[in-house]
Amino acid sequence: MCRLPGFATWPCDELNPLWRTGNTGYPSDAIPISQLSPRIKHRIRSAFDRQARSHQCDVLVEKTCANCLRPQFVRKCFPNAKFLQIVRNVVDTTSSTVGRWNAPSDYRYLLQKARFVPLRDLPRTVARAAIRRICRGGAPQARPWGPVLSADVLPAGALLSESAYAALQWMECVRRTDEMLAELPATQSCTIKYEQFVVDPAPALIAAMAQLNFNVDSADVDVATGPVHRRSVGRGQGMMDAQTQSILETHAANIMHRHGYKLDVED
Repeated sequence: MCRLPGFATWPCDELNPLWRTGNTGYPSDAIPISQLSPRIKHRIRSAFDRQARSHQCDVLVEKTCANCLRPQFVRKCFPNAKFLQIVRNVVDTTSSTVGRWNAPSDYRYLLQKARFVPLRDLPRTVARAAIRRICRGGAPQARPWGPVLSADVLPAGALLSESAYAALQWMECVRRTDEMLAELPATQSCTIKYEQFVVDPAPALIAAMAQLNFNVDSADVDVATGPVHRRSVGRGQGMMDAQTQSILETHAANIMHRHGYKLDVED
């Protein structure tokens, strides 16, 4: 989408510090609507307005994954926003998350994100990030990569593996997003499966844009989807531990079935 004429995005994938404006001390990324004051809403929207003006774009794309834990918060901030949900196989997602979790820090990328942290929130944001890095050797729930879950969704007293925490992230993100999207008209939301998209991306993108009432040229779509590949499909097979399988079988079976997935880590 970001390669299409008239569309643009931010210079980094994740803008969680911006979304946590005024809420840097909130214990999870599942920030409720009650935390969105008029002042915070104005500050977030002003940052989006500045970014859109700098690119002179018609549509500004935002893709912070932690927003899947607070979709109602995002919707309240941008009532007219359109949502494109991409759902990926939980086994591959979990494997990818764990791999990213243990990868070296990219400090140049972190500096890019820091540009969009409100100055008044910068000290607390930096401290929060530092604590998460210091706790890297502890339990996953104390040092997660990606969306930070609220304590009430974590198994009481259980020491989670990285894979198990990542699976809970997938479950909560998909569940919360599904619930919010169900309230929207068809022209304001669209859901696609990652595995189907990467197999034939151009028609999938054209169909998604049509549902969201965006007019796009097929030639532009062909160029935009050129770099899309399918090499990551199936990469996590056989890599899920018993604790993770148990969590998904117990808590995520309905969500997986809804999106056409089954828990099969051996094939």
